[in-house]
Amino acid sequence: LVHTCDSYERFWPGMLFSLDFNWDFNSVPVYWASEEINIHNHKFGCKHVPYFPNNTIVPITTGKTDRNGFSTRMRIALEQIPTKWVIYIQEDMWLRRGIDSSTIEKILSFMKENNADSVKLHSKLFYWEKYYLEPTDFIIDNVRMLKMTEREDNFFLSHGATIWKKDYLLRYLIEGETPWINEVEGSKRMFNEPKNHYMY
Repeated sequence: LVHTCDSYERFWPGMLFSLDFNWDFNSVPVYWASEEINIHNHKFGCKHVPYFPNNTIVPITTGKTDRNGFSTRMRIALEQIPTKWVIYIQEDMWLRRGIDSSTIEKILSFMKENNADSVKLHSKLFYWEKYYLEPTDFIIDNVRMLKMTEREDNFFLSHGATIWKKDYLLRYLIEGETPWINEVEGSKRMFNEPKNHYMY
């Protein structure tokens, strides 16, 4: 699920191009959740040459809101995706490289076997200082899985690229929150209940 708002359409070409170069659309389908603009009806170009997004991308329109409707639109989009697991990413977090569909399968197997609620799939960037992680004995394709520690100030519900157990994520989404409030308050809600979060 690529989650966006129509006012951020300036970021869409970068995300779409990065998907074209780095994503296996046949193995893992892509859903594109915008507000009112269907990306297949939107005009894109690159150096004055028309560009058409991959025709397998499934558009979702969630309706227009202000920033306080962020979590409401996120919920609407998630509820339209008919899977147990969802890879969530926002439109301005472009893919720098691909991830093999076989690696995604291994991570999903790990999640099922270990009852994981989420696995983050991005670098621990300097401005996410609120990630508190500890190494585990689990290794997938030569990468050690890290576990998010039980700290009240841990950033469980960050909006970085993450595989989520969809029903778990929906349980902690309260409507009417901005993106920033959703991350902070959602993380607090998750802390107060049983949880099992990792990072790849």
